[in-house]
Amino acid sequence: MPLPREAFFALVLSAAAAVGAAQAQTAPSATDQIAREHFVRGRDAFSQGDFATAAREFLQAYELSRRPQLLYNIGTAYERLHNWNEAAMAFRRYLDEVPGAPDRAEVESRMRMIEVELQHQSTALQTPEQSSNTRVVVVERRVVAPAEEPRPWRIAAWVAGGLTVVGGGVTLAVGLLADARYNDLARGCGQTARGCDPDDISDMDLRQTLVNVGIVSTSVLAAATVTAFALDLLRPTPAAPSVAAAFVPVSGGGVLTVGGAF
Repeated sequence: MPLPREAFFALVLSAAAAVGAAQAQTAPSATDQIAREHFVRGRDAFSQGDFATAAREFLQAYELSRRPQLLYNIGTAYERLHNWNEAAMAFRRYLDEVPGAPDRAEVESRMRMIEVELQHQSTALQTPEQSSNTRVVVVERRVVAPAEEPRPWRIAAWVAGGLTVVGGGVTLAVGLLADARYNDLARGCGQTARGCDPDDISDMDLRQTLVNVGIVSTSVLAAATVTAFALDLLRPTPAAPSVAAAFVPVSGGGVLTVGGAF
């Protein structure tokens, strides 16, 4: 319920004018001077949003000067702090001390809104005794994610797949070297009547054997990789366990039940 800036500063000016008029008629006493200092500090604190300090300073100024306009300022500061009881008391005293206040309608409207806030507070702060007959049943069901079990077939698939890649790469490299060596021999000694040396022929046979072994090994590893992946995908998936708990209050305590599937 924000206070219109025009209304607040009009009140501040009227309070300052009242103080100035009193000073013009008679020399200000030490008490009046102190009250004015509290009022000025409260006004500055309010303009800066420090409503707690403003309420305290306005209250001290009122206790020293007894100027009823300060009650309006006190109520407004407490209203900004949501201290509804203090705000209502200050506004009520203001209307009592200033029966012909020009802003009476506005203050009374704000007081009605404060009463609504007080009723909301009273409902929120309902004591446990007032709701002692209410019986509460709390039921909670929680699905507990199981820890993932070891998956040996997945591990085997990754190992076999890695070996397949390595074996295939080695076999390809040996095959390319063997092919290049064969072409060299075919263009060289293979064109002569004497033919190639037995060592060259033995070397080519060894290279061909290595290539054949590599092809077979890579094929076996590839088949093992596919088989392991298939077995991992076909493994049974365990059902996720769930736990249900219920608490039923009874006289002098309660009953807790726990159940579920594991």
